Amino acid sequence: MHRQPHREVKYDDVPCFAISGFFGGLNPNEAHVSFFQDHLVPQIGQQPGQIVLDTVEHRFVATIKMSPAVFKRMMLWMGEHVKRYEQQHGDINIGPQNIKQEQQEQPTYYG
Repeated sequence: MHRQPHREVKYDDVPCFAISGFFGGLNPNEAHVSFFQDHLVPQIGQQPGQIVLDTVEHRFVATIKMSPAVFKRMMLWMGEHVKRYEQQHGDINIGPQNIKQEQQEQPTYYG
């Protein structure tokens, strides 16, 4: 009889990032998700001493690659967490959805 290997979980020294958004995609061979942080880039304004913040720079902090099966399991796992959260606390407002049908086969970007 074949038994599953024993699993050990270790979280020592795992990097942690606060993210603003993500970019990713899926093809028959691989899935990937890249996470970014938004940074405001100050600019010198038209008036003396004026600083304006009209540029947001996306700085990518990590890219995670996985199989399509792991990608789908992650989607189902995240969906279950959202469902439980919203049952307890109400809907999570994510703002407008800007994905057009023709963009769905390309890597998508959320932020």
